[in-house]
Amino acid sequence: MNARPATPIPAACDVAVVGAGPAGLAAAKLAARAGLSTVLLDENAAPGGQIYRAITRSPLPKGAVLGADYWSGAALADEMLTSGAAYVPGATVWSLSRDREIAVSVAGRAHLISAKRVILATGALERPMPIPGWTLPGVMTAGGAQTLLKSSGLVPDGRLVLAGCGPLMFLLAAQLLDAGVKITAILDTTAPGAWRAALPEAFGFLTSPYFRKGLTLLRKVRANVRILSGITALEAEGDSAVRAVSYTTASGARGRVEVDTLLLHQGVVPNLNLANAAGIPVIWDEAQCCFRPDVDGEGTSPL
Repeated sequence: MNARPATPIPAACDVAVVGAGPAGLAAAKLAARAGLSTVLLDENAAPGGQIYRAITRSPLPKGAVLGADYWSGAALADEMLTSGAAYVPGATVWSLSRDREIAVSVAGRAHLISAKRVILATGALERPMPIPGWTLPGVMTAGGAQTLLKSSGLVPDGRLVLAGCGPLMFLLAAQLLDAGVKITAILDTTAPGAWRAALPEAFGFLTSPYFRKGLTLLRKVRANVRILSGITALEAEGDSAVRAVSYTTASGARGRVEVDTLLLHQGVVPNLNLANAAGIPVIWDEAQCCFRPDVDGEGTSPL
């Protein structure tokens, strides 16, 4: 028989927040401290989302491997937990009506919550990267590997290759290196000349703290890992499990690397499931090549 949830679930509240990643934690903390009755519904068993996953229970030594940005999430999680917000872990929100009535399942029981305001902080999903052989055992996403590292302290064994593009791939590579993992190669699928499209944003990036952090991270990875750039095609090879990854470059050159684990990553896209269910309009974002909720500069939807 399912146990009752530890946190009482109110039938009504001023603010309901869905998702306990960085945005959801901050929103719930601020709303509760402003004197509003606040409920934070979290699908996971502990706060943090993907960015700060397992921040309150990570088996890794505090301050090690995952970097200062990750460990800074402990303070945010603690501030939310002591803010007066009702935190409900293990909560699956399966419906949100236009009248802001939330249907949620917790510990096998269904509940309805009526909220005056709802904040959706459901974060992002890793963009699928289908290549031939991507369903072979031993092929997984970079985000999945990072989840295992954060929540269980588990790292890949044997020959490891990361393939794709985006900052998460290089962040994970740096974290794995700090965890003592040897990375065989990184196959970078960033399109040749993509830097030209980023030129309009160059000044803002170069003057932000992210530039220094990113440069430090890239230097660490480049000093320890063979990086092959300009990859235009990938294929995972194997029968019962992945055994190698073959690739083609923009110049037409071909190559092959033997692997035991292949991690794929092609960026992230907004998690639209609950927004769609609530009828919030979505628009196509040409820069990110994905749909996103139609919201204003303050994140408010037209509904």
